[in-house]
Amino acid sequence: MLKKLLLYPSVTLILLITCSICGCERNFDTAQSIEKHPDIFPDYRDVAIPVNIAPLNFVLQDSCQRVEVHFIHNDRILLKSKGRNRIDISLRAWRGMLQTAASSDLKVLVYAKNAGQWKAYKPFGIHVAPDSIDSYIAYRLIDPGYEIWDRMGIYQRNLSNFDESPIIINRLNEKNCMNCHSFHNYNPDRMMFHSRQTSVGTFLYADGVPQRVNTRTESALSTGTYPIWHPSGDYIAFSANVTQQTFHALPGKKIEVYDMESDLMILDIKNNTMLLDKRFTTKNEWETYPAWSPDGKWLYYCCADEKNMPFESEQLMYGLYRVGFNAATGRFEAQIDTILNPELTGKSISFPRISPDGRFLMYTSSDYATFPIWHTEADLEMLDLNSNMPVDIQAINSDDAESYHSWSSNGRWIVFSSRRIDGLYTRAFFAYFDASGKMHKPFLLPQKNPIENYRRLKSYNIPEFIKGKVTLNPYEISRVLNGEIINLNEIIVQND
Repeated sequence: MLKKLLLYPSVTLILLITCSICGCERNFDTAQSIEKHPDIFPDYRDVAIPVNIAPLNFVLQDSCQRVEVHFIHNDRILLKSKGRNRIDISLRAWRGMLQTAASSDLKVLVYAKNAGQWKAYKPFGIHVAPDSIDSYIAYRLIDPGYEIWDRMGIYQRNLSNFDESPIIINRLNEKNCMNCHSFHNYNPDRMMFHSRQTSVGTFLYADGVPQRVNTRTESALSTGTYPIWHPSGDYIAFSANVTQQTFHALPGKKIEVYDMESDLMILDIKNNTMLLDKRFTTKNEWETYPAWSPDGKWLYYCCADEKNMPFESEQLMYGLYRVGFNAATGRFEAQIDTILNPELTGKSISFPRISPDGRFLMYTSSDYATFPIWHTEADLEMLDLNSNMPVDIQAINSDDAESYHSWSSNGRWIVFSSRRIDGLYTRAFFAYFDASGKMHKPFLLPQKNPIENYRRLKSYNIPEFIKGKVTLNPYEISRVLNGEIINLNEIIVQND
């Protein structure tokens, strides 16, 4: 039969077109309508997404033989995807659709076939925001700290597709602990992170020069811990922390991480000097989690009164404060302002981060202590610094821990860590903070195969936006970490 058809190519073409129109295209007019939304994972129903995000592949969790999804814009189908129980959307088609639908809504129709019958779920919407998101995020992938700590790496992910690559993995560096990566103004060519255990030091990459720096000076409490670059790029603020962990005997609680003491210090990059202000190195007050204002004039930080740890851990409450900073001299101003008083809020504050326009301050709120990643009650909250009034962002919180977070460079997107999927692993979620000040429902970092969110038994630690890819080779980073270390001078400032 095939040989005969090939003798008449025009007939063959007509038959193929007919098959495409009539046989291969499904007619869903007779599909059974059901009045419920599809149960999909990840939950991408009614979210707002950036115009340059990777495809939102998902799994239909209801039992079915086949699934087909239609993305509709202005009553026109822009994209179709189908599969057994999940969809794998064409990257090229997805990008074209988002460009067409920018600043408007998509209607998503999900059809499922079971026992020979197609059913049509209640449609849901996806809003395509006009605001793009930074092209990359960086994060550490790590097992729970009390299980396997020596298998980790700092990775980067292209948010417009599914490409992931290592910045550094610790099997190249004697299985050291690596943490607290930070970037200057979202720049992949100005970065730093800490290395612990054997090749102790801080990897610092600026102006094309990679180096290993010893942030532990004679008077410093410890090496630098939680870093934040000054907007000028000339300074990095650190806290110096003496950290411990204990294990709970109570059900529902696994571990408590806390400080025994903590201070603030400033690295002057140009002069290889560590600046210590005596007000922030006392034993009776524990300062941590520094954060610069975008204009560089203020350093925000968390602080708590000394407690007898771990016995008084539930009485350890951190407030939020700020102090003026003179970038010309590298010195703090005399006045210290109280932003959030724990005696008034009844909460402990951590991870303050200020929006790029300087208006909004987001932070993590928990019942006590300083490491909210293990606190199921931990939520994200926001303060309008212009009015000193709270902003409603409950849309991004869940019944489990929300912890670390950062702003995109345009201030329209938030990436944050949450344990809402299974209560065990932190995963990266994104949320749209629109120009009117509304926070939208968050969505999980898209994966090529959405089941990867279950299979990858790692936590996404410290997700940070960057504007491009870190091109420095992991082997070059490892070579620097195993090489010469630069010791810093120390200047102690008495500021009464």
